[in-house]
Amino acid sequence: MYSASPRLDERLLDAIAGVDDSSLPIAETHRRTRALAAAFGLPRPSYERVRQHVHLVRAERERARRKRETLVAVALYQAPVSALYDVVSD
Repeated sequence: MYSASPRLDERLLDAIAGVDDSSLPIAETHRRTRALAAAFGLPRPSYERVRQHVHLVRAERERARRKRETLVAVALYQAPVSALYDVVSD
């Protein structure tokens, strides 16, 4: 019998962030996550819950990348110091 869990275990959330590759479709991350859930002895996560979490993870990675680039640009005098306000407001 198939069972799915609406709430994802913290270990599984961390694993999703670890196995996600933004160059691959979310379906591949879901397939990898199902295997990890079985290894942890947890119910398989639904595609929708994995998709939601992957979008959050990818958005956070993008914010971190933008912040990093802004800080480097300010440090190298390629951007004004006021650009840091955009970084702080994110």
